[in-house]
Amino acid sequence: MSALSILQLAAMLAMLATLFLALIRLILGPAIMDRAVASDVLSVAAVGITALLAVRTGRNDVIVLAIMFAMVGFMYSVTLGRFSERPSAPDSEVPKPTTEEVEAEEIRLVREAQSELHAEEREAVLKVRAQRQQSEEQ
Repeated sequence: MSALSILQLAAMLAMLATLFLALIRLILGPAIMDRAVASDVLSVAAVGITALLAVRTGRNDVIVLAIMFAMVGFMYSVTLGRFSERPSAPDSEVPKPTTEEVEAEEIRLVREAQSELHAEEREAVLKVRAQRQQSEEQ
């Protein structure tokens, strides 16, 4: 075995160990951010293993798989970061609406929906009247 083969084998074993340890962290947690970091490490390890396999086998088409692993890992990180950001104000500072305010908002929404429904009905009636007038003129 050449020195390059030994180096590739050592890198592959290191990546597999990293993959295994990150998988344990992903399962055990305890927090969501621990799992997020573990999934990032998993995606990087998958890219590394795929790249090492591409170098070892001499196949260039495997690089596409490494790029896909990288894109999926990036999208997961962005999505998790987007949906786990904290609100700007704590819940204790956000005023709770009173029962009267909730009821008033419900009534306003119902009236708004009814007016939209009536507007659609008026448009339909006007359309039918216009069609009748056109047919009578012909």
